[in-house]
Amino acid sequence: MAVDVAQSHELDLSFLRAKRQPPAVPSVGSEIGIVDLFSGCGGMTVGAIEGARRAGRVASLRLAVDIFTPALEALQLTLGADDDRVARLDLASVVGGVAEAVRPSERRLLKAGEGARLLMAGPPCQGHSALNNHTRHDDTRNDLYLVVARVARLLKPAAVIVENVRGVGRDRRSALANCTAALQELDYTVTHKLIDLHSLGVPQTRVRHVLVATRARGFEFEELRSHVGRSVAWAIEDLQGIDGMTLFDTASVPSEENERRMAWLFAHDADDLPNEERPVCHRSDHSYRSMYGRLRWDEPAQTITTGFSSMGQGRFVHPRSPRTLTPHEAARLQFLPDFMEFSLAEHRSELATMIGNAAPPALTMSLVEGLLKQELL
Repeated sequence: MAVDVAQSHELDLSFLRAKRQPPAVPSVGSEIGIVDLFSGCGGMTVGAIEGARRAGRVASLRLAVDIFTPALEALQLTLGADDDRVARLDLASVVGGVAEAVRPSERRLLKAGEGARLLMAGPPCQGHSALNNHTRHDDTRNDLYLVVARVARLLKPAAVIVENVRGVGRDRRSALANCTAALQELDYTVTHKLIDLHSLGVPQTRVRHVLVATRARGFEFEELRSHVGRSVAWAIEDLQGIDGMTLFDTASVPSEENERRMAWLFAHDADDLPNEERPVCHRSDHSYRSMYGRLRWDEPAQTITTGFSSMGQGRFVHPRSPRTLTPHEAARLQFLPDFMEFSLAEHRSELATMIGNAAPPALTMSLVEGLLKQELL
């Protein structure tokens, strides 16, 4: 559907606040089956289904695979997926080398994913992350990129989407290059791009590396529609006044020192905490100015991470209340709609992991719309 900028803002805001997944539309083509590897709570699948819906097509999940049980439970509740469509698996131990004969351990993947047209994956990013000071760019988890090529060989989807942190290309194990070469050997045309997801409508600055593999010709990233200008207020202003009602809507309890630091920010109407108010270890020789900072109401948030409950992990203090973000607010800033189900989470750490590690659905929403428009899916 063709929409202008104002309509797009309203459409996406309605999607973000929806308590139920938008109903499918009568499809103008065959159903698009999805396999989602390293799925987490399902952000990529939710976005792909919505992107297809907006293009007049029906997409559905064939199989989601992850190792984190709470995330798979959230995905199942969100999408109403039965047990046959989710698998708690360590893909590194289940999937063989790209060119190996089919293993018995892979047969469930083959059966569930048969006929899937879209393969998506968000391999663990910790091994590539600039926040990882231990095994940065030389981490065995980085080799999981080759799982994507292996599953593409088994299932032969029409398109493959892989997202990861911006530093993935600097990996000393050449994970991205090896995956690209393997996909090209399978006759895919592979295109890459670093995308600030704020340009796709996410109300945060979150730069991600995106790989798209397609048959015949390459995907044209330049044709994606831009949705800049969305702010913290755009995403969470309607949530004011409901903090504290549930675990999902409750901010973490700060230490006395951090409570005092938040009070200082509000007393001085400041966004950044000066060095003299920081812990001694964070007063000099640091480049993390946003740490202990306050979000700006009329600007996008910084990248939302699993540390959104701690002001010492980034700029995560609410713009109008002396507290950190609630999981609900963090989810909104991640473009995770309200119909995504986190009600089974029993601990704040589970919510932080699921929300902070999620791929914002706006990414795959935009990519799937683009793939369909370019007749590549």
